Amino acid sequence: MFIGEAPGRLGADRTAIPFHGDKAGDNFEALLSTAGIGRADIFVTNAVMCNPRDESGNNSPPSKKEIENCASNLKKQIDFVQPKIVMTLGAVALSATSSIEDHSLKLKDAVRKKFRWYGRWLLPLYHPGARAMIHRSFANQTSDYYFVQETFKRLASPPVKRRFVERGDLNSWGLVEYIIRQFGECSLFRLHKTLYLIDLEARARLGRPATSFFYIRQKDGPYCVELGGRWYNRFAGKIKIIRGDRPILKWNSDDLFVEERFEIERSVRSITDDLIAKMGSLDDQMLKTKTYLSQPMRRILKLEKSGYSTLNRPLFA
Repeated sequence: MFIGEAPGRLGADRTAIPFHGDKAGDNFEALLSTAGIGRADIFVTNAVMCNPRDESGNNSPPSKKEIENCASNLKKQIDFVQPKIVMTLGAVALSATSSIEDHSLKLKDAVRKKFRWYGRWLLPLYHPGARAMIHRSFANQTSDYYFVQETFKRLASPPVKRRFVERGDLNSWGLVEYIIRQFGECSLFRLHKTLYLIDLEARARLGRPATSFFYIRQKDGPYCVELGGRWYNRFAGKIKIIRGDRPILKWNSDDLFVEERFEIERSVRSITDDLIAKMGSLDDQMLKTKTYLSQPMRRILKLEKSGYSTLNRPLFA
């Protein structure tokens, strides 16, 4: 479990996904990738569940009273999730945990160390936001997440260990590159739905997904969490974004003979080619309908008809 400070105005308060959609979210997801950890492996929450703002409407640090008011909610989440390891992101989150079980840890002294706390391990880390980078650079935070990675390896149960080894991040991003190059131009909407359908088909044919990506229910159907924020920066300017009602992605290279930077398994490439061939004639509405007819989405829609709120619910449990 990762515990942050509070939902950011441009991040979780807007997207309803903790550490997603703003610069702090981009940094957090990049650091997770460094550690080989996917969103499906973790639970992310905050010390304060509502976004505190100042008189100008900007983010404001939560007050001591606000942290105390939310302490019981944080304790309930920890008791329900039962994580073996808790990572606090920043001094506010670290201080909030002392309301659950007292400790005297200070962030600058406790960072990149693990402590026994509340029947589990507590790993204090710095916040991934821009302000915290002044006190602890991105390079140093990257080293911190290597420590998180090693701790995960030593303490994870065997099933999680196997998944940790098998989750191929390079293969996942290679597939993103391959899809965009095959389409030539591809809307972000189409990319999300295509990746979802490929992973769904790979589960059926291969008994496992084609990527390490994590999908949730959003208003337009399946949404790939890793494709939020500025993920395309990893392609070093090779992807051009054409802004409009729906952003269009275009492979921005004049070199017809450029080699792909990532390898893709032959079986995954075959599944991808089959789906792209079938989807070439589908417009966005038909593609959305196709995803809605899939078994995970039908399960979600059934829950919604029963009165449950399923927004941001994982599609692959």
